Amino acid sequence: MENLRKLFFELSSEDRLRILQQLNKKAMNVTGLSKKLDLTTQESSRHVSRLSDVGLAQKDSNGLYHLTLHGRLVLKQLQGLTFTSQHKDYFTSHSLANLPSEFISRIGDLSGSKYVNDISAAYSKIERLIQEADEYLLVITDHYLMSILPLLRDAFKREVKTRNIEAKDWVVPFEIKERVRDLPWYQPTVNQARQSELLQERLLQRLDVYLYMSEKEVAMISFPLAEGTFDYLGFTSKDEASHKWCRDLFEHYWERAPSRETLTSELHKWIEKRPQAINVLRNIGAGKEIVHGKEQISELESRSLVKGGKPTILGDMILLELQTKRIDTKQK
Repeated sequence: MENLRKLFFELSSEDRLRILQQLNKKAMNVTGLSKKLDLTTQESSRHVSRLSDVGLAQKDSNGLYHLTLHGRLVLKQLQGLTFTSQHKDYFTSHSLANLPSEFISRIGDLSGSKYVNDISAAYSKIERLIQEADEYLLVITDHYLMSILPLLRDAFKREVKTRNIEAKDWVVPFEIKERVRDLPWYQPTVNQARQSELLQERLLQRLDVYLYMSEKEVAMISFPLAEGTFDYLGFTSKDEASHKWCRDLFEHYWERAPSRETLTSELHKWIEKRPQAINVLRNIGAGKEIVHGKEQISELESRSLVKGGKPTILGDMILLELQTKRIDTKQK
């Protein structure tokens, strides 16, 4: 702890931090540092001496100071603290508690991103991202904007490969379902994209981030509020390090999320043996009051087919399967 205390003390100086950042770019002597950072020679000499004493910098035979390996490591680790401290208000109300530790330790990679605190601006960035994507779209979301549906249709026409991760228990608002039904092109377009594998979908029980990115940029990376919901405010970036951090995080969740086809197939096999559960799910989907069937509702909820008395997105998928295959629900 003594070494850590000394390290933090030396890093508490803004001038010493500036010197570290300058030496990270290139080796310099005391005179050069003084001119570059507008310090007196005495101040620069004193600061580099203190940095040398804690093993962050050292002087070579030519009188040039440069960072030690330890100094470069510490400066890299400081990126995360610098980033989160710059946005302390955001990270006071938004949680990274469920992120894998490897991504928390790399949070400094987002230093090149810009905070977006306006929801309209955030949605505009997402719309532009979809319009300009040429190769791929990576999405982690618990809702969709109606405005992006025609943009996604155009993206599929451009053969933009799209991978979506959604929440199993997302309940699509009734008014959104109604508006989607009024788009005759929507379902055929989505089905065709699925068949051609331009659209691939996976689902998770819980979403730890909200993300829209393409091969060009990150339109939005947002973290949940303390209670687990999203306000859809966060960070946007074209920075290479930020892009890699977000891409790596997406791949982490993608590898762990079951596919839409796998989940619906498993649930279809489960529910086709339970006619009462089918009837209850159909009645819930139709908005009917359920007088009997508490046991079935509990089973449906445990499998993320129903939430709060409404079908989830997973429940909607099963309802569509049931409608297509016309399973007989009469007791045998």
